[in-house]
Amino acid sequence: MRSRTNLFVSALVFINMLSGTLLIPAVRPLFAALHPGNDAAMHAFFSINMLGACIGAPLFGLLADRTRGHRQLAALLALADGLLLIPCAAPIPLEWALLLRLFQGAANVGSLSLLMGYQPANEAPAGLSHTSGGFMGARGMAIVLAIAGGAPLGTLMLHWGPQAPFRFAALCGLCVFAAISALPPSAARAAHPGALASLLKNAAFLRLPALWIGVERFTVGCFVITLSLYAHRILGYSDAKVGALFSCFLIPFALATWPLARFGRAFERRELMIGGALVYGLCFLSLGSGQTLLLPLLLAIAGTASAAIYSPSLCLAVSLAPKSLCASAMGLTNAAGTLGMLLGTASAGILTAVLSRHGAAQVDIYLWIFRLAGAAPLATLLVSLPAFSMILPAELRAEVAA
Repeated sequence: MRSRTNLFVSALVFINMLSGTLLIPAVRPLFAALHPGNDAAMHAFFSINMLGACIGAPLFGLLADRTRGHRQLAALLALADGLLLIPCAAPIPLEWALLLRLFQGAANVGSLSLLMGYQPANEAPAGLSHTSGGFMGARGMAIVLAIAGGAPLGTLMLHWGPQAPFRFAALCGLCVFAAISALPPSAARAAHPGALASLLKNAAFLRLPALWIGVERFTVGCFVITLSLYAHRILGYSDAKVGALFSCFLIPFALATWPLARFGRAFERRELMIGGALVYGLCFLSLGSGQTLLLPLLLAIAGTASAAIYSPSLCLAVSLAPKSLCASAMGLTNAAGTLGMLLGTASAGILTAVLSRHGAAQVDIYLWIFRLAGAAPLATLLVSLPAFSMILPAELRAEVAA
């Protein structure tokens, strides 16, 4: 019964995340029609959504933990997500579209965080098994599958116009809203006032998985646009071939997320994260400097290494948090991931502008961005080694008990 509920929650996580990734291919043609010649508006449309997510996810997580209203708040946020998406694609002033997008980002990732941390009351297992690798791995895999499948599906929907992905994404939010009512009440106890501040102060290790998820997303933010430009302009790849390259990264990422989460002890998670960071960093440092025939293989290895960071980090974050603050823990990690993606995209743009101003060749600009993407997980590994040396199963149990 527990596995059936987890499968249902994972499906809701997938649909929730899909509502965001469907929009990726639709923004350019939509803004070309509604706000022609305003490229900055497109970047703002993406960025303000992530800003809303960074602010809203931890706040909604804490509110749910404080009130024990996980299902009700998740449903309301899913409803808001769906309703706000419809006017975002309407011919309204840009300022209003950006304001609605800010609240929509907060609602979308807020609902996602509550679903990620959800624990059913009538099926609550003993101890911390509700945060086992299988549970969190399935929900993490649902996120990555939605990331991998959203853009191709959104591209197909453009056949019916640039507003079609927005309408389907709105329908996804409304479906999540309707389906949440079928979930049993949450098992979490109401958190006491000041619980989040206490959690951050006393469970210091929670900052570690949040940092690592943020850095993993930072690297993706650095390379996702850069790889597309590099493949188009330097390698001469078609759009279809570029899409296949991204699949080489995303499919291994998705498929490896659940199996790697099955490593249940803190020691095993630590080893996975260390090994994943080493491989992940080296793969990105190698991009653009090797044989193009090996590029799909290199991206597949990088995708698997990315799962070795993301999946154990999710499990570690929930294991370190008291059961009454699971939603807050997921809100913090989702906010960290969103912030990392935002900073990675911005860093790639800033580095491109600076190097272009100094006359760097186009190919060199792309290589430096790849190097930045690879250096980030390696630097994080170095600064995290003291904390990693202290993450042992006995200390984990003591941390959770506190």
